[in-house]
Amino acid sequence: MTNDSEVWFFLDFGSLAFGLGFIFIIGQIYLCFFKLERILRSLSNSFGVVILHPFLRSGFFRAGFMMNQIASYLLYPNRSIRSGALDELDYLNFPRGLLYLIRGLSMTAVGSMVSMLVHYFYKNGWLG
Repeated sequence: MTNDSEVWFFLDFGSLAFGLGFIFIIGQIYLCFFKLERILRSLSNSFGVVILHPFLRSGFFRAGFMMNQIASYLLYPNRSIRSGALDELDYLNFPRGLLYLIRGLSMTAVGSMVSMLVHYFYKNGWLG
């Protein structure tokens, strides 16, 4: 039999994972439909973005893949600049508000994943 604290634990972490995942998906849809052209214009000299450009015409899921790849370039700019995927001037001139939005959405995805893992490990008896 489960007690009240276990029920509240599952409700808290389950709703946290669902809520953060929902925010991430809505944010990805917003970026793909409304901000993608601005992102592509801002990163027009970056080799990694030029390579990903054919994915844009292939539908929403491929555009989402492209957005996740661009987000990884912007989350780890030093590694991306060293590898040649991101141009340093493009990164320095990238709009800060859009950069913070992309980084924030990436952090919500990580938070959702951590919440789901804690929920899974607790359910299987590996935590507490």
